[in-house]
Amino acid sequence: MNGVPVNKLLIVFVATVIGCASVAEAANAPDQVVRVVMGQHPFDYVPEVKRSVPEWAKCGQFWNRLRDAGWVEKDVVKADAIMWRESRCLVSAHNKNDPNTVQGVKGSLGLFQINLFWIQRTTYYPNGYLQTVLNRDLVPKDLFDVGTTIDAAQALIRYDRAQGGCGWSAWLGC
Repeated sequence: MNGVPVNKLLIVFVATVIGCASVAEAANAPDQVVRVVMGQHPFDYVPEVKRSVPEWAKCGQFWNRLRDAGWVEKDVVKADAIMWRESRCLVSAHNKNDPNTVQGVKGSLGLFQINLFWIQRTTYYPNGYLQTVLNRDLVPKDLFDVGTTIDAAQALIRYDRAQGGCGWSAWLGC
């Protein structure tokens, strides 16, 4: 056979057959997968962690909500003071004396007394600043929701820090 030993041809032939068989087996592999539904995924388990709130906290009921939203501890402490000063920790606090009006509602709303300026439409933010950065539609009453007002305050802190401020300029907290 032109100088090629038969055993080498046999090896090449066997390797080719095995290779083809492996390709065919691989093509059928999705049919052979056994699907097992786990009762609980390891990532579904979230340990209960006792996170303390100091006795001196004025709005301690919101500390873990702030932490869950990603706030660092020094900002949680500052937020406690701001929430107490601005709203006395009342989610429904509404200062109608602030000048901005959106959808017939005037003033500043919620725990952080967020001024409606931040959700009104402007040239730079046609949907409103908070609507743009939070990527959600907001109407004034949404600022009475704890989760929304925490997200909104965090967005304002980030904005202020991006401008070189301490983060709390909107509340004169620097």
